[in-house]
Amino acid sequence: MQFDLELIKSNMKRLSFMLFIALAFALNAEAQKLEIQPSTKLYGYKNSDGGWQIAPQFQYAFEFQGHFKRFAVVKVEQKWGCIDTKGHLIVRNIFYTSGEAETAGKEWEKGDEPGKWLYPAQNPSDGKWGFVDYYGNWKFEPEYEAAAMFQGDEPMSFSTVKTGGRWGCIDRKGVMVIEPIFMAQEHAELAGKQWIHGRHYDTWRYPTKDKETGRWGYVNYLGRWVIAAEYEAYDYFGSDNNYIYAQVKKDGRWGSIDRNGNVISKCIFYTRDDADYALSQKEHGRNINDWRLPVSDIASGLYGWVDYEGEWVISPIYQGATHFINDTGMFATCKLDGYWASIDNNGELLSQNVFTLSSEAYQAGYEWDNDQELGHWLYPIKNHTTGYWGYVNFKGQWVIQPTFEDAKLFIKTWNNRAAPAKMDGRWGCIDHTGQFVVKNIYTTSAEAYEAGRRWSEKNKF
Repeated sequence: MQFDLELIKSNMKRLSFMLFIALAFALNAEAQKLEIQPSTKLYGYKNSDGGWQIAPQFQYAFEFQGHFKRFAVVKVEQKWGCIDTKGHLIVRNIFYTSGEAETAGKEWEKGDEPGKWLYPAQNPSDGKWGFVDYYGNWKFEPEYEAAAMFQGDEPMSFSTVKTGGRWGCIDRKGVMVIEPIFMAQEHAELAGKQWIHGRHYDTWRYPTKDKETGRWGYVNYLGRWVIAAEYEAYDYFGSDNNYIYAQVKKDGRWGSIDRNGNVISKCIFYTRDDADYALSQKEHGRNINDWRLPVSDIASGLYGWVDYEGEWVISPIYQGATHFINDTGMFATCKLDGYWASIDNNGELLSQNVFTLSSEAYQAGYEWDNDQELGHWLYPIKNHTTGYWGYVNFKGQWVIQPTFEDAKLFIKTWNNRAAPAKMDGRWGCIDHTGQFVVKNIYTTSAEAYEAGRRWSEKNKF
């Protein structure tokens, strides 16, 4: 019988290796039972005989994990690290979370070169942060106010760091690839992810505040200013910071800009929603001449109307102004010299400014807009020169001369109209010619109103 010596040698080597592995597992198994010592409340590991293989010395600990090189995550002096099966600290206790320590332990198990992965660590002497390998050796000196774990794969890997009160990003070489200008760590992290993927290079914008002026502007994902910091408040360029427009506030008013900082609508609107509403008209392709919004002039405080670009289309010369219906209607009301009038969308007065209330001027405008016969409705108005009351049509022209001490609206609108009016200290009701049809014998306008109602139900002109 012939023997293949090479085959025999190969099998013997394989058997020896397997026995070695089995022995290693057996030895490791002796130190794998996690226990807590009741008297000290510290954790350790017992062998199969119930004795302490690794003395209880850890504030917290987890079971051993790994394959050929086993390790356990433990907490020592309020920090997390990793031990091997002999209790040696193979990952220094420098981590604030058990998850970070576990990641380092897996590196050690795989035999990765120390420094291939870096971890943020705090220098206990001054509280500054830097980066260490899993043995705890400084790779980047502690110079930051805060630091986070690296994200991404080489060569596009970054960590967010805080310096000078602001957040930026460094790469694996310690180079500041994103300027520390962001006010929150999550903002710098968003920028870092843009840097990794290279998306929206020309469009991504994020709001941040200038340290010196306290004003807001926008930076790109490298942390460089692309829209000057000149605003009091801001909105985002969409949820992904890639939308073409944003609302900004300046001199107490809101407007809209594009992602290059060009003004789309002037900062003249009272609220961000108003500015957004105006922008929506532009985006939907509305004719700019079809839309009006009442605002006051910042300098004078007087009111007028602007289009959706914030340009004056009806000059601000009024003490008050109301909306055109749906901001696209044909009339609105305005207050001039203390009294209200109706106005068309070209800024022409439809009525004289004789109305005490905006609602009265609105009713006058409504009559005009619906082509009502002039005089269809009459309005009680006080002559501010004489102090007496009369009635005007929707143009504000006197139809019933101001000869009454007081006057109220007509009870009915047309054929059987009657209105309470006061003369010689008593109330009665007049018809559309100004003649008393209910004698002025009543103490109150309510009594006269009731009498006028009864009269109007029986009579028609």
